[in-house]
Amino acid sequence: MARGPVSSLFRIYGCKKSISRLRVLIWNQYDRSVSPKFTSFPALDSQNCSYSTSLVDQVCLRFNPHSPKYLGCDTVYVKPFSTGVEDGHEDEDVSDSRAVVDEFDADVGKVVGLELSSEDKVDYISSESEDSDEGENEAVVSDLMVEEGSDENVSSMRAVSFQHVASRDPVLLYRELCNNEKGAKQSRSDWETLQEMFGYFGKSGWATDQALAIYIGRSFFPHAVHKFRSFFFKKCSADVAKYLVSLGPSNDAVKFLFPLFVEYCLEEFPDEIKHFRSMVASADLTKPHTWFPFARAMKRKIVYHCGPTNSGKTFNALQRFMEAKKGIYCSPLRLLAMEVFDKVNANGVYCSLHTGQEKKFVPFSNHAACTVEMVSTDELYDVAVIDEIQMMADPYRGFAWTRALLGLKADEIHLCGDPSVLNVVRKICSETGDELYEQHYGRFKPLVVEAKTLLGDLKNVRSGDCVVAFSRREVFEVKMAIEKHTNHRCCVIYGALPPETRRQQANLFNDQDNEYDVLVSTDAVGMGLNLNIRRVVFYSLAKYNGDKVLPVPASQVKQIAGRAGRRGSIYPDGLTTTLNLDDLDYLIECLKQPFEEVKKVGLFPFYEQVELFAGQIPNITFSQLLEKFSENCRLDGSYFLCRHDHIKKVANMLQKIQALSLEDRFNFCFAPVNIRDPKAMFHLLKFAQSYSQNLPVNIAMGIPTDSARSDKELLDLETKHQVLSMYMWLSHHFKEETFPYVKKAEAMATDIAELLGQSLAKANWKPESRQASKPQQKEDSYERPLSRIKQYQKYFDLVMIPSYDLQEQWLDCFDICLTERRELSNSFEKKKYFAVMLTSPPQLNLTVVVEDETKGKTATDS
Repeated sequence: MARGPVSSLFRIYGCKKSISRLRVLIWNQYDRSVSPKFTSFPALDSQNCSYSTSLVDQVCLRFNPHSPKYLGCDTVYVKPFSTGVEDGHEDEDVSDSRAVVDEFDADVGKVVGLELSSEDKVDYISSESEDSDEGENEAVVSDLMVEEGSDENVSSMRAVSFQHVASRDPVLLYRELCNNEKGAKQSRSDWETLQEMFGYFGKSGWATDQALAIYIGRSFFPHAVHKFRSFFFKKCSADVAKYLVSLGPSNDAVKFLFPLFVEYCLEEFPDEIKHFRSMVASADLTKPHTWFPFARAMKRKIVYHCGPTNSGKTFNALQRFMEAKKGIYCSPLRLLAMEVFDKVNANGVYCSLHTGQEKKFVPFSNHAACTVEMVSTDELYDVAVIDEIQMMADPYRGFAWTRALLGLKADEIHLCGDPSVLNVVRKICSETGDELYEQHYGRFKPLVVEAKTLLGDLKNVRSGDCVVAFSRREVFEVKMAIEKHTNHRCCVIYGALPPETRRQQANLFNDQDNEYDVLVSTDAVGMGLNLNIRRVVFYSLAKYNGDKVLPVPASQVKQIAGRAGRRGSIYPDGLTTTLNLDDLDYLIECLKQPFEEVKKVGLFPFYEQVELFAGQIPNITFSQLLEKFSENCRLDGSYFLCRHDHIKKVANMLQKIQALSLEDRFNFCFAPVNIRDPKAMFHLLKFAQSYSQNLPVNIAMGIPTDSARSDKELLDLETKHQVLSMYMWLSHHFKEETFPYVKKAEAMATDIAELLGQSLAKANWKPESRQASKPQQKEDSYERPLSRIKQYQKYFDLVMIPSYDLQEQWLDCFDICLTERRELSNSFEKKKYFAVMLTSPPQLNLTVVVEDETKGKTATDS
């Protein structure tokens, strides 16, 4: 075969001191290929021998130019020598060629020895001819590519060809690995690289998602990777290992390993795959439109009334609702359902009311107003109205709107909402085969942003204003400040108030003949109430979401600001502004933004789907069952699984009640309870315990006769009404004989709603938290000693606690310390010394010193 002007051989080997040596056989013409600056190396003597002239591609070795060992040496061109192919068989497979030479003809060339420390790098570039570019196909020759031999002083190493591994069939490669009796021995550096690579593979999101295609679940995936790794190290051949080492922890290595991983899982985990496949089948939430075959058999007409607030979209939909022979109105709130119920009956159309807490049946009525969660998909209607359809994207309640849109059996369905979900509705209608008609609306009255804010002073509030805050505490603080510094009287609306009280406060504000001319509200004013608002003033534009304070979303700002200047209002235009000038720019920015397009809408399984899934995983709690369902369910691209954190919290509380069936747990977990109110949660637990014992569920709760005189009493009234509302909801979802006191609960709820209205009229106290606070003791009264302080008082010679607040901080710190260090303390004798080092308030450092009397050892923890 044709050779270039320079030909050479090289051999790589290493010694125990982690030094790699490169022995290069340079032909007589080596001076043409070696850099003129290349310094000579001592030649090693060797006996003559015959060898094949079938050389593989030429390789360019690049040395580290900064190393003093290779001063004046840049590159050496060599060709690995093949001993596996005889002359005349160059066309055969030479993939197994190795650069190995022990002896050579001294007249042909010279051998030079070159020492490389482990930190030095030698780059080689393979080229097929002397005319090829020197920069192509770069790689690294290091001890990662070598194989240790048995030499005691110098471990001989052989450069292994592995480039062919990438093109091999994964199935055949896996079979070859299975047939290997023992894997090749790896160097420590190779082994560490492979370990790191498998760690990268186990954490790969791409591999985790792709494994779902063969029914390897996310929870089982780490275990499968661990088993596959053990198999690989036992069976891996040298060429495969070297190829993976050359790839390193990367996406290329993951994509190379994944087909092998698939073959391994199909062979080793058939039972797990079968079980997970049945789980996935029972948790399949794809194609939700097929869940309602009767609705799919109908040719429904969908009318989308698209527009902002105060555009008349709901009014037009209700006109068509009242004209129909039989209709249903689906509301986002009880308050709005009650308002439509009153309005439709006032217009001479008999209409019933059906919410989670109450059912009012009007004789001869063919129309009903209900909350969207309570709508029936079994009844047949002529016209159905689904209000606030954009709530399909709500992370908690969105599934109710999705279910209503997909499952209602109505000839006409009118959707009212903003344009954010219009594209999703179009896609759903194309899947269901329904006809979609769009009607777009604009505001009746313009919404104007006042450039002049209140300048941070609530004295600038005027009649007809609605001040919007985003917490109950801020609502009462604003109310107190306005009534203290101005002549205005304030009505109050927030989410914890019952619908009856909110309506009563709204009527007070709308009535022009009384002294209540300012409304203070939370974001609960955003929907469900027709209010005579002249100007919406944002007290702030930040809201606490239960975890941290975030800016109010632009869509919510639009919804709230749009309540100003309603149709029929005495004010010509709707105005909006902020309390502080700093918030004005964000308000303007939110109002300018177009409605954000929604990509996905909510879904949640029916009880039947949860029951089917539970049959696949026995002996787990209901909370764990929901968690497993969320992990294993499959969804289409237009849907997401609604959050159910509150459901799991209720499920954990009810777990101690063993007698409840799965269906009962499911229903109890959906009860309307404030999970942050411990009293309400306590009553729900008592209701469930009585129900599980087949006893009549009683209302063990007293009702006050006077209005609240403090915020604590007001909070108590709110909790009592919530408990009664929860009792009424449960009575409509369980057998009536198990909740026999429904009428009594309704009467008690009405009385409490009236007391709440009276309490809000004279509320002038500082708001409190629902969490029980530590009562302050009077100086001259008896104070029960705190047990922890008394118990360790003799050890606190250095303690100086100057104030009650600092004492509370110390107790909190001390509790944490005792909890976290209990094991440490118990391991020593019961001799403890506590020292408190006080710094500038409110910081506090507590150091606990525990001394072992028997061994004289000490342990200090801060």
